[in-house]
Amino acid sequence: MKKAVMKRLLPLYVGKFFLSFVLWYSIEKLFIRSIGIDNFGISLIAIILLISSILTEIPSGIIADRWSRKGSMVLAGLFLGISSLMAGASDNIFMYAAAVTIWGLHDAFSSGTGAAMIYDTLLEEQGHARNFNRALGLYETLGGIALIISNFLGGWIGEHSLLLAFNLTIVPIAMSMVCHLIYKDAKISREVADEKLIKHTKNTFKCVFKSKSLLWLMTAIMIVFCIQKMNREAYQLWYIALSAPAIVFGIAGSFIEGLGGLGGSLVKYLNSKQINIVLSILLGLASLALSVGSNLWITIAAQVLIAVVSGALLFHFTAQIQHQLPSRYRTGSGSVINAVGRIVLMPLTFVFGVLSNQSVFIAGWMLVVLSGLAVFVQLKLEEQASPQ
Repeated sequence: MKKAVMKRLLPLYVGKFFLSFVLWYSIEKLFIRSIGIDNFGISLIAIILLISSILTEIPSGIIADRWSRKGSMVLAGLFLGISSLMAGASDNIFMYAAAVTIWGLHDAFSSGTGAAMIYDTLLEEQGHARNFNRALGLYETLGGIALIISNFLGGWIGEHSLLLAFNLTIVPIAMSMVCHLIYKDAKISREVADEKLIKHTKNTFKCVFKSKSLLWLMTAIMIVFCIQKMNREAYQLWYIALSAPAIVFGIAGSFIEGLGGLGGSLVKYLNSKQINIVLSILLGLASLALSVGSNLWITIAAQVLIAVVSGALLFHFTAQIQHQLPSRYRTGSGSVINAVGRIVLMPLTFVFGVLSNQSVFIAGWMLVVLSGLAVFVQLKLEEQASPQ
């Protein structure tokens, strides 16, 4: 990557690092259990989060395309800061649900926005985005490194005070907001501001549903997205079931949360359908280990493998979709895809909550089934790519 491009992207990369430096992610379920919420209650909270994200996902993407993508990232940081303070102050399910609702706004405003910013900056600076996979991989890798460090620190801080982990998160969030304010938005995305809102919204949806191959690609993203989210949201439930100490939550969480981001560094190697199918089979085997095993270290290894593989596949499919979207609708179209994925995830989360309240090991079979579906969809993608 040229020095001029790297200099332009530097605030975005640093902003990603600090926005991902969240100290309470690794001890969240411990905190929730400490205020009297069971596994089913945790699933209900996850559904509330999904509803919040779904309702704001598409509007936030259109706002980013029409107003300012860096402004959307600043708002994402603001919402994360507010939700962190509210969550730490919670002492019942209703207060925590309110905090999670605000976190959903953070998720909606940040999801897909960074990738769109990178793609358009490459187009503006170079006239092409052939190195987008590498640039996106670096972006996500930095986020993964931040998650590894912050989850490890969060577990250590949680040994002394769960509340402190929430409050200290405000510092890196503020730094991320400053970085995004410094970043210079690409002008190529501003051409959409002259288009009428209703027409823009219609064209955003048309971009997503315009071809059969794009629909299969979107289906693949949704399945891998569900596997990744369920693994990230529920991994701590296995540790609770296995009576693991709090420090394990931090150490294991740092790898599970962080290595999902580091999966971005593998994107450039995912250049064949066969490799992607093999990775999906690996997802199934790791999910099987979660369902039938009761050894803590095997459980952690399986969850880390799911995090890395799902992260790599998700970034790969995201990159493929970015290549097929026009700049003026890039963030909004990505938001449509994310919203559909969350709609699919909502009933799955409810079923997972019901099953995990009986046994989290039984609930793990849902990941096995989803991994099988991922293999099937990628075979369909290969059919679409093959000449008729």
